Amino acid sequence: MLRPDEPLSVARLIASPALTPATVDALRRFAAGSMLACVSDADVNASFLSLQIADLTQTAQLKKLAEIIGAQGAHDRALRLELQPPDPATLRDDALRAIAIELHGILQAPVYVGRRSTSVSAWATQRPMSFGPAGLYLQSVAPVLPYGGSESNGLAIEVGKHTTIIKARLVGAALDASSLAAIAAAVGGPDSGFIEAAAYPMGQRKDGASILLVELGDLRRTPAHRVLQVVEIEAQRFGARLGLGALLSDAPLELFIGALGMHMGLPMSAAQVIETRVPHPAAMP
Repeated sequence: MLRPDEPLSVARLIASPALTPATVDALRRFAAGSMLACVSDADVNASFLSLQIADLTQTAQLKKLAEIIGAQGAHDRALRLELQPPDPATLRDDALRAIAIELHGILQAPVYVGRRSTSVSAWATQRPMSFGPAGLYLQSVAPVLPYGGSESNGLAIEVGKHTTIIKARLVGAALDASSLAAIAAAVGGPDSGFIEAAAYPMGQRKDGASILLVELGDLRRTPAHRVLQVVEIEAQRFGARLGLGALLSDAPLELFIGALGMHMGLPMSAAQVIETRVPHPAAMP
């Protein structure tokens, strides 16, 4: 566990299709105390893992996580590892490559490396692996570390500031591809007004619901509740509405505080949340 005064880093691993329950259980047991989120979602066809780590120069924990997944676990899937150091600029290219080489061998997968230095909306078109109707897919980029004969679609290592990932489920009407793309453009397009937002149309599922994946950067500049409000308004133009979605990552407290203020008329601050007043176990005598 990190002390409250230690720098916070986050590593999020996203895999398609979902990791097996046994693998997820092993990951949680290994990272007990530092796991922030471990979520599998059938609609998005992906598994999301968020891990709290203090020092990215110590690769032992990342190596162990890769070993738990293993080369067999990486077959027929794509992996995304998002590294979140306290200051992304301090993660040197040689350190990043060292991590890539270790995971490249363990997972027996081609590796794609990208540094996110732009807004979330711009990054949507620049990242080496993106979200689509079938889950994760590779864009037209060459791997930094190829792996001949690999049965994995690849591992994308991304470095940048923390992002929050939300699944919006649109119900009430069947949306075709163009309608869903129009809704996505309203929140993640160049004319949306949201700089720190990206939206990925995931298509329609068997139960008729349409899935939109929303990724948010700075929640102070782009509050989640405002983005979802626009999604709701745009969906209503096509006869649909927001259904029961899901939070697919860890998220900062301001996401929930903003939603309380907007939808329940309860403006508040983080200092009013009891859990922010409870001492961290590592800081207690």
